This record gives sequence, C-alpha cells and structure tokens, in this order.
Amino acid sequence: MLTRKTSLTDYVSQLYPYPGVESLLLRLQNEQDLDVLLLLAACWLGCGGRAATVADWRTICAWQAPWHQKVIGPLRAARMAVRGLGGDVALYARFKECEQAAEWLQLQRLEGECLRLIPDADAPPDCLQHLISCCVGQGVVVNARLRAQLEELAERAAEVG
Repeated sequence: MLTRKTSLTDYVSQLYPYPGVESLLLRLQNEQDLDVLLLLAACWLGCGGRAATVADWRTICAWQAPWHQKVIGPLRAARMAVRGLGGDVALYARFKECEQAAEWLQLQRLEGECLRLIPDADAPPDCLQHLISCCVGQGVVVNARLRAQLEELAERAAEVG
C-alpha cells in the first residue's frame, strides 16, 4: 500500500515485479523510446496523490535526461552489444549489474527531485494523468495505442499502490 512516506525505491520494488509490469515497461521503452525510470516515478507520484503539470514533467524529464543519456543508455547499449555479438555471459552479467546499480541510484535521486518540485500530496490519485504528462514531457505524442498501454500500466500501478 502506497503511503505518503513510501519511497520511490520501495514502491518500484513492489510495482516492477507485479505481473505484466516489467514486460509492459520494456515495450514502452523499446517501442516508444520512453524512460522506464520516469514512468515508474509517474506511477509513484500519481498513486501517491501528488498533482503535477506538464511543465513539472518537462522539468523532471530535462533533469533526468543527462543521466539517462550518459550513464544508463551507454551501459544498456554495451550490455545489448555483448549479448548480440555472442559475448561472454559473465561480461553481460557485469554490464547488467552496473546498469541496474545506476538505475537504483538514479531512482533515489529522482525521488528527491520529484519531491522538490511536487511537495504536496493532497490530490486524488491519478496515475494515468501523470503517465500522459510524463510522455508529453519526454516529447512523445500520446496516440490511442500508447494511451491504451498507459491505461494498462496505470491500472496495474493502482493495484499495487
């Protein structure tokens, strides 16, 4: 159950392994080029009753972009290259471990940034609106197909939160 004191990392620890969530997030990442950490933060903020505008999401996305582009993206690319080139299993695992460590560190930092911009939690829970605003903040147009995927994610997030 999500409370005002539930950290982003604790929430993600519950949501990510929830049935269907990981595969849906990876589809959104691979098909729409969306940042999974931002989507997880959107679920956390939305289920936690924190109201945010598209402008807030643009600020969060701009803050997140350098870490994603310079740290997480290159680690992911190296991991996928090792796998795609029939590389060493141990090396693949080390890249994956580094990538995940970078993501968990960034989730902790992302929580602080989100709470700095959006300190109040007095709005009714609205995970879907946060997810839509998060996509718009990343420069992705929300068409009918994407909206259906976001609705599915919001439903699963609400079940956890």
